[in-house]
Amino acid sequence: MDLQQINIKVFTTEDSQINYENFIRVFNRWMAEGEPDEYLNYADYSFTHAGPGVLLISQSTNYSIDAARNRHGFLYNRKHKVEGDNREKIHQAFTETLQRCVRLEEAEELENAVHLNGDEILFFINNRHIAPNTQEMLDAIQPDLTAVLEQMYGGDDFTVELAFDDIRERFAVQISARSGKGLSDLLANLENN
Repeated sequence: MDLQQINIKVFTTEDSQINYENFIRVFNRWMAEGEPDEYLNYADYSFTHAGPGVLLISQSTNYSIDAARNRHGFLYNRKHKVEGDNREKIHQAFTETLQRCVRLEEAEELENAVHLNGDEILFFINNRHIAPNTQEMLDAIQPDLTAVLEQMYGGDDFTVELAFDDIRERFAVQISARSGKGLSDLLANLENN
């Protein structure tokens, strides 16, 4: 199995205050600071109930403050093929997600009102042909996913379970941890080990 189109959503904390206009300011700055061809544009869907919020669209990946299922979080959506084995691809996706999350939390435009919880993450594959939403699929990827999570959390104090029972849903895994570590610490564990 060749995992592709990995998505990761890191949920906001309950005390976070979402102001979509501030996210637009952040994403506009990221576009200005990026390479000329890195980012294509941003899209504002904040008017859509429980929708994609505000997206920053790049060549290979979309980033957004997502409100799907009425839960805000930062969503990393890899669109194009990634080389390597599945463990390497999962590691790359978590590393890039956490890099962006740390950068987002530090953004002055958000006025220190948005915090992300590294202990509550949704990992999913945005392709039903590659990954059906079944327990068998979870069993197949669990060794690689668990290895990356153990490195990230610095131990095995986390649970991994199917997020949705409906076979029609995209394959999604709810990750719940009790590490209490900040995003910078989680990122350091991935980058330094």
